Amino acid sequence: MSRRSVVGVAVDAALSAALVAPDAAGLRVDFGAVVESSGVDFLIVGGERLIRSRSNSVTIDPTVVATVIARHTERVGLVVAAAPRREHPFNIARRLASLDHGAHGRVGWLVGPFDYSTPRYEQAWTTAGPLVSTVDAVAIARELWGSWPAASIVSEADRGVFAESERITYIDHVGAYSVSGPLNVPEPPQAQLPVFWRPLDAAETAAARRTADVVIVPNEAVAQGHRSSFDPDAARDQVLLVDRHWRPGAAIDSDSAADGVIVHGMTVDSYRFVLGELARSSYFDDATPTLRDRLGLAWTESVTVGTRSMFPIDGAKGAAS
Repeated sequence: MSRRSVVGVAVDAALSAALVAPDAAGLRVDFGAVVESSGVDFLIVGGERLIRSRSNSVTIDPTVVATVIARHTERVGLVVAAAPRREHPFNIARRLASLDHGAHGRVGWLVGPFDYSTPRYEQAWTTAGPLVSTVDAVAIARELWGSWPAASIVSEADRGVFAESERITYIDHVGAYSVSGPLNVPEPPQAQLPVFWRPLDAAETAAARRTADVVIVPNEAVAQGHRSSFDPDAARDQVLLVDRHWRPGAAIDSDSAADGVIVHGMTVDSYRFVLGELARSSYFDDATPTLRDRLGLAWTESVTVGTRSMFPIDGAKGAAS
């Protein structure tokens, strides 16, 4: 797929809290309408949790915030921050797959080693190091997303068969984490949700280049270095985005080594103005694109790892409901 300039916008903790407040029904409706009319490609929710200097005491689960936004939007992508050293990768994979179903293929995962919004941010489900465990968590999620293939759901009422359950497999993953699987949610609409990573140092950058679908860098100079350096193990189909802090009148689609930008600085009071300045014409006509479409990522087939069926059946039965 040809790539175009991508525009994402960060939803910070204060705006997240305002959107889920019990008395904010009007704000939610208006915010959703403004986001949709702006044509921006995606929102990042909870990203400040993964950066020590930006985290604060507001701890609303980004998945909850993204679910609320999904209810009031139809097209914009929703990228949820989650650190596997705080939340087990099985739980992250399950929650994001469920949200991707509910949002019809618009969800991504912003991964990072630590969630600094909790005092015990180094709490881990594994004794492996932060980078090793983060890379392994991404591998687990990808395997789990393919463990219950969408094609197994046949819904053949005449046979009384909902799914060919013998096609649901264990992943039997052994690494920094040991996860048998399978996921208890069918394969998400995107098959493989896009994984974002904002590396904070050289070691994280190397890991992100080999693991993520989208790498976020702090400025144009780093983007230039990223493009010019060679890494034989780097992901072949990878999107590069640059962080930008919003300023009135600032151009966002200038010549760049990156594929797009992520704009920070939107508040409850300024979201109408910010999104108005970022407004762009529709690129996808009347279709409802997935987040992978918006990023220009090629369609990724399910990662089939397991061969051990969760529900082995007698060949004479043909299928199980």
